[in-house]
Amino acid sequence: MAIAVTSTKRTVFGNKKVVIIKGTFANGDTTGSVDTSVKDIDFVIAQYEASAKIINCSANGGIVTLTTEDPGATKVWSMVVIGH
Repeated sequence: MAIAVTSTKRTVFGNKKVVIIKGTFANGDTTGSVDTSVKDIDFVIAQYEASAKIINCSANGGIVTLTTEDPGATKVWSMVVIGH
């Protein structure tokens, strides 16, 4: 099963686009990509909402790839992307 995006909120902060994305990693998921709709990403951070496990982020254009260890059960994650 792939990671799932459950909600996306967009706003503007100064001259930057800000996208707040929520989703889930299911048991057995360790990687997945999210299209943020931001052309050039300046900053991205992702974290689980109720877990000490770490999510690593890498950005290429407007696509963010998330990598983590197997969450062991479905876990909710949040991500903030800032760019233009």
